[in-house]
Amino acid sequence: MLKLISGFFCVVLLYIFMTAGVLAADISVYSADLVTETNEGIHKSHMYAKGQKQRMEVSEQGQKVINIIRSDKKVMWMLMPDEKIYMEMPLMIQKEDITSRLTDPDVKMEKKFLADENVDGHPSKKYHVIMTRNGKKESSGFIWEAKDLNNFPVKWQEEDKKATVTWKNIKLGDVPDSMFEIPAGYKKMSMPGGMPGMGGH
Repeated sequence: MLKLISGFFCVVLLYIFMTAGVLAADISVYSADLVTETNEGIHKSHMYAKGQKQRMEVSEQGQKVINIIRSDKKVMWMLMPDEKIYMEMPLMIQKEDITSRLTDPDVKMEKKFLADENVDGHPSKKYHVIMTRNGKKESSGFIWEAKDLNNFPVKWQEEDKKATVTWKNIKLGDVPDSMFEIPAGYKKMSMPGGMPGMGGH
């Protein structure tokens, strides 16, 4: 079950970092519900973000799991609140530090306006987005930016439409720093083998 949640979170995290490149400084602090649709089904979670720090809360098979991303520490913590335990993983996907997508000067994002559309009640602008590194295409898809939320990206869809992430019930600002720390009383556990694309301790 943890492998399933970890893999799902990695997919969502990649989209979050792609959309982070278009977030204005005054909307980089927010909380929202996320609905992720893939070929394997629909996953719902709750997201908190503050700059390059993220927290995602998800429940699978009756168990709540919290993932905290700390790009400044280059780690991801996976917390199990029911057991008061956590695991620590290096912040890597497919052996590449995903934070480099935000800091690498060779990474470029191109946006082409396509249409005005409504997303979950928000008047939005739809763009085709292509991310390149050293001139070579790395990923592409579609992004919808809400005009009534200072162009906050409320929806992301892969080019092949195999996965879609929608941000709902968005609240800008007011996320305490404590949301991105391990609560007192949690015990650190070793990573089980075979976690996807994470490495481990």
